[in-house]
Amino acid sequence: MSVSAAGLRPMRLRDLRRVRRIASVLARHGFHDVAARLRVLPFVQRIVHLFRREAASPAQLTVEERIRRAIEELGPTFIKLGQMLATRPDLVPMSLVIELRKLQDRVPAFPFDAVRLVVEKDLHQSIDACFERFEPEPIAAASIAQVHEATLRGGEEVVVKVQRPGLDAMIHADLRILTSLAQMLEDRVPELRPFRPLAIVQEFRRSLSREIDFCQELQSMQRFAEHFRDEPGIHVPVPHPQLCSRRVLVMERVRGVKITDREGMAALAVDPARVVEVGMRVTLRSIFEFGFFHADPHPGNFFIREDGSIALLDFGMMGTVESRRIDELLGFMVAMMNGDLDHLVQLMLDADLIGDDTDMRAMRAELGRILGRYQHLALGSLDVSGLLSEVLEVVMRHHVMLPADLVLAGKAIGTMEGIGEEVLPDFRPLDAVKPYLTELYVRRVLDPRKHSQTLVRSLTDGLALLKDSPLDLRRVLRKLRRGELTLVLKSQEAEAENVGRSRRANRIILGFLFPTFFFASVFLIESDSLLQKGAGVLSFGLSFVFLAGLLWSMLRSDGR
Repeated sequence: MSVSAAGLRPMRLRDLRRVRRIASVLARHGFHDVAARLRVLPFVQRIVHLFRREAASPAQLTVEERIRRAIEELGPTFIKLGQMLATRPDLVPMSLVIELRKLQDRVPAFPFDAVRLVVEKDLHQSIDACFERFEPEPIAAASIAQVHEATLRGGEEVVVKVQRPGLDAMIHADLRILTSLAQMLEDRVPELRPFRPLAIVQEFRRSLSREIDFCQELQSMQRFAEHFRDEPGIHVPVPHPQLCSRRVLVMERVRGVKITDREGMAALAVDPARVVEVGMRVTLRSIFEFGFFHADPHPGNFFIREDGSIALLDFGMMGTVESRRIDELLGFMVAMMNGDLDHLVQLMLDADLIGDDTDMRAMRAELGRILGRYQHLALGSLDVSGLLSEVLEVVMRHHVMLPADLVLAGKAIGTMEGIGEEVLPDFRPLDAVKPYLTELYVRRVLDPRKHSQTLVRSLTDGLALLKDSPLDLRRVLRKLRRGELTLVLKSQEAEAENVGRSRRANRIILGFLFPTFFFASVFLIESDSLLQKGAGVLSFGLSFVFLAGLLWSMLRSDGR
């Protein structure tokens, strides 16, 4: 037996009890109008009538508070969905993002017998063969897994992260229901369509599939540790790959105090200012230098060890940023902190983020007011995360589709800033962020290696164009013989305008080629390779040929 609607995947019989539970929770928290529109389920109307009187009054709670409470009541899968949405202001309004950050992932622990079954099945040996000691009581329990203390046969203290048994089946069932309900909501509740419920569920599916695969978390730990092997102030727990699987993760036991425990840091004689400096530097480097960063940097994932180093925990949710996107994010950050509205809008246009339905004048006016207000604040009192949040809210309201990696990176910076302010009351975010970002931005813009790579790509594209030109020319001639091409005659004025545009385009190209070849020559001449030195000399000569061409074009342009 199944219940379905047009365009929906059929629900399985065993899903109906869960759907009924979801509908009752929605009705009880004041969303009876939403639940009532799920008319495909005959029992929903009775549930709505039953809970209408118990529904939370909008005068008592905000819509965002009622959503959070409903999510908490619906259990682990929905809590993880809410936590994902708390990192995605590009998907839901900022007011809801702020409320969802209050979600707590607290669930009862599962019994030790189930822990033993998972560990022994995945490691293909008994717990006693792997561990000298394995504590039956967990030190932490969440919706995905719980963590136990243990001691290896060699005497090393470790923690063992064990996934909940039956998690895959539960997640697949909940995702199946969520997908069907999201489609129903889009079809039957027009006012919810701007929230894109189906897109949210699909993004959640991808995020959750990565988080429940501990092999990916193991690889993330190893990759992050490799990136910061030269950073003495940061420590990544050492994993034991031979004792890890998709559902089991064994790593070094980290002892210390939470990063927000100022009394604990004082007892360890740790300087809070140095801790904040290291934390902010690691966050910025991971995003802007490596393009691989911790996407869930809440205070519980940072521990201060006895030597004062920061131990970073839980690598289940990581963000990645490609090189081109790093340039975009750097540009956005520098433009916002400098209050450069024109540069900020131009960067959005260059990145093709602004659609045809965006009211540019209205968006510029709102952004201008925000940047102007922050520019009048003292340098030390500027709230970087507040600035980011307000700018994000404006651009999303004007249908500017920011990529998810940019949003996650901005959220990571804002979260680290909040931790810094909690640890160090007189922490000045802009003093910590602006010099680094400005220096890195200039360095990337003027990086000769980057320009030489761009040059190589351009030359490769040019060679490919030359290679394909004969074939393309034959195709054009063939169409011309068949009468498939039309010749358009233009007036002398139009021709003159075309010549002018062509000359301006040539000057732009020459203006780009001169610095590109010049910086490439600087990079190549400093190389130890004789061949690269020769290429550098050639590139140096060509740069001045392009400069001469640019000057000649400007002299003979007659103002065109």
